[in-house]
Amino acid sequence: MKVGFLSVERQTVDMREAKIALFDNGHSAEMFMTVNADGIDFALTQMRAVCDAIVIDGNTVAFYDTYKDTLSLRPDHFDLDGKLHSVTREVTAEFLNDKFMPILNSKIKKRYAVMVFKTYGKSVTELQAMLKEYMNKKSKVQFGFFPEFLECEVHARCATNIAQDEMNIISSRLDGILGSCTYAYERVGIAERVAEMLKEEGLKLKIAESFTGGALGASFTALAGASEFLVEDVVTYSVTSKQKRLGVPLEVIAEKGAVSGDTAYSMAFGLMSSGDCDMAIATTGNAGPSAQSGAVGLCYIALGITSEKRIAVFKYMFDGDRACNIDSGVKNALFLLYGSLVAFKQKKSSQSAKAADAQ
Repeated sequence: MKVGFLSVERQTVDMREAKIALFDNGHSAEMFMTVNADGIDFALTQMRAVCDAIVIDGNTVAFYDTYKDTLSLRPDHFDLDGKLHSVTREVTAEFLNDKFMPILNSKIKKRYAVMVFKTYGKSVTELQAMLKEYMNKKSKVQFGFFPEFLECEVHARCATNIAQDEMNIISSRLDGILGSCTYAYERVGIAERVAEMLKEEGLKLKIAESFTGGALGASFTALAGASEFLVEDVVTYSVTSKQKRLGVPLEVIAEKGAVSGDTAYSMAFGLMSSGDCDMAIATTGNAGPSAQSGAVGLCYIALGITSEKRIAVFKYMFDGDRACNIDSGVKNALFLLYGSLVAFKQKKSSQSAKAADAQ
């Protein structure tokens, strides 16, 4: 069914989450409109011409006052001319999933099973190209692509009346296509996934931040149980702090600059020198809006693996505003950690297999 969201004076609906919830249940979000009280009747008329169901949020008092003659009892849900209307002051996840969706689903017979792929490093266009054999009207799988800042959450929807064997084949094939760029098969963020992997492997992490200003560490400390893997997160914003706290040689900063691969390397080395971590990651860059040296958006991230006595440095050039550049630095650092943890697990598994063969 086609659903519209009419917000009166203030929008409370998370459009992305609404689109996901509707897609997973076989529906679609067709319209989002925000109007003042005097525009309610006109907007609702427009929506009713397109949508099968309408959610009204925000100033619900103004909505009911507009239709006081026909909605004197102020119902939360009502049908009018075959259209479902639901009224709520705030469109929360609880409202969508526990109140609105059951009523909407009662009007259709079909039910769906959904597979989730949390992907990174691929655009929607690239993902659609990868899935081209399924991107047609006759396919038994429908896809929803929900991009969000360097990631794209892909939902694959199949009707539940498909035979289980066929469903298993589809699931296996989709995993084969998307697995290389998927970091999770459930609705978790990249920080949460990295944290899970660090805890699973019993690894300790240290962080040093300059331009990200503690945002990388905050993505972990926002999660319960961060103390199990996070040793420390230091914000060495100044040159003096980098030198005194991490031992970055002053000549490195003088010759290469505070924003350089050499400085990032030295920051990670300083973290690892105490020998109490398995992984270390350091960020330095120019978030903007101006830069004392180098270009705005230039960033270096150094990732160190203690067991391998190796530090790799990665260079990035971001093109957003200050907040966006910091977010880009954090996300890319998290994806570097994720990739390194995947490689660690693969190496560990390979070593275990060789040891078993040797016996």
